[in-house]
Amino acid sequence: MPPSERYPAHTVNQAIGVLDDFSKGEAPWGLCVSFSEPNESLVVSRETFEKYDAATMPLPANLNDNLAGRPNLYQRQRQISECVTDEEWRMARTCYFGRVTELDAEFARLLRHLEATGALADTVVFVTADHGRYVGAHGWDAHNFGPFEEIYRVPLIANGPGIAARKQTNALVSLIDLCPTLLELAGAEPIDAPDSRSLAPLLVDPRPHEGDFNTHYGEYHGTRFNLTQRILWRGDWKFVFNGFDFDELYHLKTDPHEMTNLINHPEHEPRIRAMMAGIWQKVRDTSDRAIEQTHYYSMRMACVGPNVADPG
Repeated sequence: MPPSERYPAHTVNQAIGVLDDFSKGEAPWGLCVSFSEPNESLVVSRETFEKYDAATMPLPANLNDNLAGRPNLYQRQRQISECVTDEEWRMARTCYFGRVTELDAEFARLLRHLEATGALADTVVFVTADHGRYVGAHGWDAHNFGPFEEIYRVPLIANGPGIAARKQTNALVSLIDLCPTLLELAGAEPIDAPDSRSLAPLLVDPRPHEGDFNTHYGEYHGTRFNLTQRILWRGDWKFVFNGFDFDELYHLKTDPHEMTNLINHPEHEPRIRAMMAGIWQKVRDTSDRAIEQTHYYSMRMACVGPNVADPG
């Protein structure tokens, strides 16, 4: 089935109709265009599939990660894909990248229409995703377990009046930061939300503000299972508090594929304690009551208690 007959194309057709209605008036407007791809089954048109060479599709460097030293749940999750061959992973990744290619084409069609209405120069556009997908990384697929970068580090592209052109930044930001950002860019009243911050200064000129965005925080509540997980990024370091197993510590600069858990290395104990204190600070700041009032003796699994100050 060609892309023009599948869901993303229908979504863009609807969005174009809405843009035509908006262009008839003078009032400010906002439009969210969402796609479920490539989160669904890995199906792609033959034409797009053949733009890639499935036989030589690169495999993830951590495909054969045995997950030693990581929570047992991760190793259990890996069992799902034990019988998937390298050839099958290459096919899956080819379809995955093919679906992204088709989405790119549909989004380009939407932008061309926005430009034709004369509104593109006066419109702020954000492109992002709610999560990534493993597609073989750590021997997994989907996204429902693990704190790994393949699912947390998603693209975020911004364009519009006053936004720096053709600039990249390694600043650590989050989807929830888009709310205060859009409000500030639109000149609207801000919302007091302690777990988010406006990215407007970063968008205008990334370089002088990157140092203000070198820490970030993530929560995971287990999808359909009761799994407590909190994640703190601080520079090149990433600490994972696991309420269901032992914790994790990764140095992303020297171990970008997160193959070595450093949690039991004594030389990192001060950093581990400091980063756990940083998580408790986020828990307090955001009223994370799921673990904020963890007073029972049997639940005191964190390496430091909730009243330990974060040294930063």
